[in-house]
Amino acid sequence: MDINRLQYFLAVVETGGFTKAADSLFISQPSLSISIRKLEQELGVRLFERGQRRAVLTPAGQFFLEIAREILDKYQFALNNLRNFRNQPTLRLGILRTLRIEDFSRMIALFREENSNSIIELRDGTVKDLHNWLEQGEVDLVVTELNNLENTKNSIVLFQQDFLLAVPPDHPFASKDRVSLAELDDQSFIGRNQCEVWGKAPQLFQENGIEPRVVYLADREEWAISMIRSGFGITIMPVWKGLSDIVYVPIAEIDLSRIVGMKWRINQHSDLVKQFRMFAAQYNWPSV
Repeated sequence: MDINRLQYFLAVVETGGFTKAADSLFISQPSLSISIRKLEQELGVRLFERGQRRAVLTPAGQFFLEIAREILDKYQFALNNLRNFRNQPTLRLGILRTLRIEDFSRMIALFREENSNSIIELRDGTVKDLHNWLEQGEVDLVVTELNNLENTKNSIVLFQQDFLLAVPPDHPFASKDRVSLAELDDQSFIGRNQCEVWGKAPQLFQENGIEPRVVYLADREEWAISMIRSGFGITIMPVWKGLSDIVYVPIAEIDLSRIVGMKWRINQHSDLVKQFRMFAAQYNWPSV
């Protein structure tokens, strides 16, 4: 539907006639009449009674009047908000679900202090989710686990983390220099659902005849941390420095770690993406 025709229709209603409406719109009356006729043809109804000295709405025209006003109000609302989008560049950021959001929210807040005009939209997901979103253009940049085969043209390393056994301070393992896989047998474990490294744990346990009791499956890092602190169970998780009420203990037979970094599409040329990449690469990550 042509927005101009709606504006012409409302002008006729507000001025009470085609001549006055044409004058207010700075167009000829024949042009106005043609536009109204085309609008009526599009709608399939007559909007005005013909042959009247004043523009008199038909019942159909009366019904359409409020709808036309609503459409134009929404159109103007959309224009105003889209203007804000032009003035405020947006970064769509995907973050790995097994990262502590506290560290990243602090970093993002500092970035926005230097880029107050920007909008940052966040989504969290698994490694697979983030890869798909990036490929499909649903996000501009992802913070995810990297492997040694990543293309350095569209990825950078942020930090590396070891995976150790995390236990509460009053757990018998907390005073040990290290534990063996055999000691994990029949322990209450917090499973880390969708974790890229935890997925290797069941195979390690099975190969060594270990059967830990999984008492909870945590989707996000904060949930796992809270469960450990409450004494609900123990788990294998990345080392986060400065966590109170959690002790990390090495496991003798395994050596697990991950590289966390950022990835973007090679053809991504957004200035905001470039600024964020540089800021995150230079950021002093407090908990790793």
